[in-house]
Amino acid sequence: MKFEEMRKIWNEQDQQHEYKIDSKQLYEHIQHKKNKASLFVSKMEWILIGANVIAGGSLLVMNLMERAAEKYPIVVGLAMLAAAIYIYTRRLYRLKHENRFDRTMLGDLDHAISNATYRARLSYGMLIYFVFIALLVIGNAFYVEKSLWKLILIADFFAIALFLGRWEYKSWHLADKQRLKAMREKLVEQV
Repeated sequence: MKFEEMRKIWNEQDQQHEYKIDSKQLYEHIQHKKNKASLFVSKMEWILIGANVIAGGSLLVMNLMERAAEKYPIVVGLAMLAAAIYIYTRRLYRLKHENRFDRTMLGDLDHAISNATYRARLSYGMLIYFVFIALLVIGNAFYVEKSLWKLILIADFFAIALFLGRWEYKSWHLADKQRLKAMREKLVEQV
């Protein structure tokens, strides 16, 4: 090999950028993401359980204390209590299966992705549940012959809440899940 050819190879090597990954800092970042996802999903579960128990229990108690019990509020109250029980059982199942992940960088990232997936599914399920509750409340308002403007206000409230719920689902829960999956793909790509 001639000296000029070697100089050309050296010049090309000098122009290449070398990237180094600080594995300790990356692992700490992944640990932070995993802990944040676990804490957020836990808070989300307890808030949903508490809200459904309080609202459903209050509806049932108030409606059963009246002499003329209405069927729609009883169905709504029972649906809320059933939702709280369902969320609690899903929480127990999630917690039981949290220890199946390796305590490695990739295992912790998989754990964070699993929690983000669970959170996205829970959010989507609550949107479907919300539509069911909205239909029952609007049906009750129609049944007790509320005025047209009150029906429109109730329907508008539920429509706005549903719109905001979909926005939260797409921009928070799905987006976070996609970011974690992209991080995993990049990490696996590097190996």
